[in-house]
Amino acid sequence: MAHSKRNTSRPIFTSHERAMARVAWGSSTARLGRDSFLPFASCWLCLEPAIDPVACTNGDIFCRECALSNILAQKKEIKRAEKQREQEERDAQEEQARRDAEANERAIKEFELTQAGLSIKAGGSGKNIGRKPTTEAPPVREGEATETEKQDNNTTENGKKRKFSLDGDEVARIAMAERAKARKAIDDENASKPTLPSFWSPTVTPTSNSKDTLHEVKKKTKSQPTCPSSSEDSPHYYSLHTLITVHFSEETDAATKKTQRICPACQKALSNSSRATLAKPCGHVLCKSCVDQFLKPSGSEPVRCYVCEANLTDAPSKPSKKEGKEKEKEKEKIRPGLVELRREGTGFTAGGSTQAKKDTVNFAA
Repeated sequence: MAHSKRNTSRPIFTSHERAMARVAWGSSTARLGRDSFLPFASCWLCLEPAIDPVACTNGDIFCRECALSNILAQKKEIKRAEKQREQEERDAQEEQARRDAEANERAIKEFELTQAGLSIKAGGSGKNIGRKPTTEAPPVREGEATETEKQDNNTTENGKKRKFSLDGDEVARIAMAERAKARKAIDDENASKPTLPSFWSPTVTPTSNSKDTLHEVKKKTKSQPTCPSSSEDSPHYYSLHTLITVHFSEETDAATKKTQRICPACQKALSNSSRATLAKPCGHVLCKSCVDQFLKPSGSEPVRCYVCEANLTDAPSKPSKKEGKEKEKEKEKIRPGLVELRREGTGFTAGGSTQAKKDTVNFAA
């Protein structure tokens, strides 16, 4: 083979090189088969057939042990995040108090130096601030009253002295302005100091958080456990009180000698294509066709479970006067109704999502 025939020297891509580039860069899709989907009634945490199955109010099935372990782990993480947030708030308050005390001390020191007639230098400006030199008072002409005599005449004009009024808001405003001025002077001095950006020394590590400006975006801390099978765009919460115990009707298959879960009405095996529906709060499971046939609302009669005759009609909530813990307990109650159990595809085009897509960075020469 000649040197010019090697694939590194050709001006165009061969079909093999084009196929390699298509795999390495750009978007790639793959068709999922039946083996890529979870079987019906599998736990969304351990991915095994659910043992002692429970479901959240949105129809996600878990093993009871897996669900309880996940709830406890999330509650521990929520407590840890809450303690960390409180510690960060305390640290921020202490830092603010330290900076305020430093600014107050700086303002007092400058005031004392000014009263003593000593010159001081403001922050980074280098201007001297101090008591101005006193000048001689202008001579008083004959028959003209001095300023102090004018003030005495004004105060004793009505026979009463003018009362001295102290405005608290004005004093607080002046004090706040003085502290802000002193804080700015401290910041200017710190900014004018030479800094050594040494990444190996923890105390002088360079950072982009300059001039007390925070750039990091903190994640919003959740207040209660989130269902692990919910999407990030629309998460839903679940707790120990809202878990529904699922009661499957089971029978042994004569051919395979294995226990399979069936619909109690039509006696057919439940699968991903059955679109099984869960009755709340009793927990019995029926296929979609039987639900449409037997659990369809008719007139004023309530919808009842096919197996246990439990009332599945959700009554409209009335405005209650309960507050605090009683109101939270009422919210955590399982409201009656029907919910379709979450399922994956069947491998057929119309039986769920059958493609997986992967987006990568496109090749750019």
